[in-house]
Amino acid sequence: MKLVTAETMRSLDRHAIEDLGIPGIVLMEVAGRSCAEAAAEWMEERGLTKGLVLCGPGNNGGDGFVVARHLADWGYSVTVALLAPAARLKGDARTAFAVMTRFPVRIVEVAGAPDPSLFQEVAADGVVVDAMFGTGLERPVEGPYAEAIRLAERHPGLHVAVDIPTGVCSDTGRVLGCAFRADLTVTFGAAKVGHFSYPGRAYCGQVEVVDIGIPRVAIDEAPGAVLLDPRVVAPAFGPRDPEAFKNRFGHLLVVGGLSGKGGAALLAALAGVRSGAGLVTILTDREAQAHLEGRVPEVMVEGPLEVTASGEVRFAEADLATLLAGKTALAVGPGLSTRPGCDRLLARLLETDLPVVLDADALNLLAPLAAPLSRKGRVVLTPHPGEAARLLGTTAADVQADRVRAAGALVERSGGVAVLKGAGTVVAGPGSRLALSPVGGPALATAGTGDVLTGMIGALLARGEDRWDAACGAVFVHGLAGDLAAEDLGEHSVGASDVVDRLPEAIRSLDGDGDGPRARSRVVHPPASGRRPGPPIHSPPPTRE
Repeated sequence: MKLVTAETMRSLDRHAIEDLGIPGIVLMEVAGRSCAEAAAEWMEERGLTKGLVLCGPGNNGGDGFVVARHLADWGYSVTVALLAPAARLKGDARTAFAVMTRFPVRIVEVAGAPDPSLFQEVAADGVVVDAMFGTGLERPVEGPYAEAIRLAERHPGLHVAVDIPTGVCSDTGRVLGCAFRADLTVTFGAAKVGHFSYPGRAYCGQVEVVDIGIPRVAIDEAPGAVLLDPRVVAPAFGPRDPEAFKNRFGHLLVVGGLSGKGGAALLAALAGVRSGAGLVTILTDREAQAHLEGRVPEVMVEGPLEVTASGEVRFAEADLATLLAGKTALAVGPGLSTRPGCDRLLARLLETDLPVVLDADALNLLAPLAAPLSRKGRVVLTPHPGEAARLLGTTAADVQADRVRAAGALVERSGGVAVLKGAGTVVAGPGSRLALSPVGGPALATAGTGDVLTGMIGALLARGEDRWDAACGAVFVHGLAGDLAAEDLGEHSVGASDVVDRLPEAIRSLDGDGDGPRARSRVVHPPASGRRPGPPIHSPPPTRE
């Protein structure tokens, strides 16, 4: 699925209006009616009869007027809370307002803070529709709009957002002060980056994209990000040549697993096997080799590293060169540690011409290696927010507040591809490439799952996939495997090895047409008839706590 920014969406709107001659009021009418139909489906399913539509002064408010008009025409009791003077309405929004006044809609102009009684009137048997601000919002929400959001948060009924929840930045997913928390967001033409980038994604609920008349070819050709799905990543896991042999699928070298941390390297190595690498070898120290040897029969273990009595890690150049010969990719970091000497080992590995994925302790050792990393640009970085913060010289809170920006900064820092792990994993690459993952939930918040992802990316690199495709393919399948494990075991009981066990099922599922167990989006089109829509064809909204 294509994800666009606010500016791209404005360009698409202009193209439809100015180049194709579709009047803006027509786009507004289709958008508002489509949103009303989606809301009515959910209302009918839950037996809701009342609606409160919160409208701002711009085109998002205009969409809200259309929503209110149609809901009232279909027999719902509807109140519009106009959070700006009607005299401020302009253009298409003013036209939509004038039409709405001819329908049985109660209109309340809010002067100052909204009256809590407006929300109490709809109580548990109604819906609150957010049509205050759309994708163009760039400043923090304040005044009556912020108060309306706070009152809506205490409302126990259904919450629907028009285009994007007010307070969520459509380009980054940042929360601008406060944000409306929706069960359902109906957006127009194309989904926005902020719909699927945390923290904004947590405010959007289920996202439905409706066709309002903007040509599909224009949307497809517009710049934007990618929401990962099976169609995007399946080529990285395509059918094998029936005459292929193991050397055709590369040899991954996992560097790490020093004494006390051997499990991390084993997880990465086994994930590499499950992701299709022809051969996988762990490079570790001699003591760890003795413990790891034979634990996973498919994985070879070499122990040329020496840990001295003082804890320093040493290696012989000849031994390392021998081990690197014939390898096609490196996965460095799982269980490596930051002991003295590991920095020299990492620097030596980065001197090779091999593609490399860096994780865990390799990222913590990375700071003094900025110059060679920028020159090479062959790396895939896989930090969690804390590691990203250390690389960028900021805080984890700053990283989480704008994950898209942080991922882009990591690309500038490294010249490579960055995988910012966490809820809604972000993949960023050179040339402003951006992808977001809709799968992978809190079950993955457990030790070792990052090592699994590292081994998967390393395997795809070893098989010859480029950095971007390897990162995107591994991120999606990893998230899907985590969701499959959570469905079987519950979110609290999933371990990293459980994720490895579900990789075959996740990879096989790429042949289907689903978006994974946790994907909460669909693309819909307005029905041709004018009748009120029937029961929903999607899952009901989540229960609000």
